Amino acid sequence: MYNFSYFPEISLTVSATETYMKNGGHMTKKPYTYNQLNILNSVLEEGNYTQAAKHLGVSQSAISQALSTLENNLGFKLFMQRGRHFVPTDYCLELGTLTSKVQAVEDELDQLIQRSKVFESAILKVGLCSPLPGTEIIRQFSKRYPKLQTEIYFGNFHETFSRVVNGQVDVGILANVPKSDKLQFKKCATQRLVALCSPNHAFASRESISLTELATETVIFRTHGSTTQKLINEALAKINLEITPTYIVNTQESVYDAVYQNLGVGFAWSESAIRKGGFVKVPIAELPSDYDEVVFSLKNVNNLVVTALMNSLDTSG
Repeated sequence: MYNFSYFPEISLTVSATETYMKNGGHMTKKPYTYNQLNILNSVLEEGNYTQAAKHLGVSQSAISQALSTLENNLGFKLFMQRGRHFVPTDYCLELGTLTSKVQAVEDELDQLIQRSKVFESAILKVGLCSPLPGTEIIRQFSKRYPKLQTEIYFGNFHETFSRVVNGQVDVGILANVPKSDKLQFKKCATQRLVALCSPNHAFASRESISLTELATETVIFRTHGSTTQKLINEALAKINLEITPTYIVNTQESVYDAVYQNLGVGFAWSESAIRKGGFVKVPIAELPSDYDEVVFSLKNVNNLVVTALMNSLDTSG
């Protein structure tokens, strides 16, 4: 919460901090200062002058003087004395609903200033398996915080997932991530596993293919630890089919490179490549499901940069 104890007590009543507005060609002083509104809000929240003074770090007499000045300027009573207690008037309670909003805005401004200072020296470490959608998310986020430095670590699914769980990177961006109470997730895309082939391949004009048709094809697999390869292996096992790959590569980009060189048929997530030409994506009949791609991180780690990244996905459209 924004703490007005940073200001001298005299600032609670002087007009130097008051704002002015045009009114019929004359400069008219507003009947309040933001310090006074903050004091009123604190009194209403804390329940009495004494606790409000402690909360704001000022004297009780300063609280009393500020509210007395505010009452005089507004032209109505804020508190009525009943016995030994002061009770807020209806006008005061109505004003309090507005002062609480002012305080909320100040709190958000305070957080924004704090976050901007953090971002000037922060480094965001991101684990990716494929360029998209991760690099686009990072690009958009960097436009909001241009002073932020980002380190990107590519690897297969197992490597990237382990880096997040072990705290080696701040966030990971992957598809088909298993649920865990230790992690927080934010969906960023929808993916489907597809076959990749050269534009000159017979499969290029097909609406879909079956895994059984790959038994006589030159096939490109991924190394152990790849979630795309795991899903392919599970689908093959369900139909009792074994395929011996001609090539085994360690990254998804290598699959695209191999297909581009017309070395065979590979597999990849549908929305994972930056490159546009040199391959055709063909749906696989045995793998019709869509999978959520998510930005995920450790849940109980207080990281302002990660929080801002997660929140940016809500406003990115």
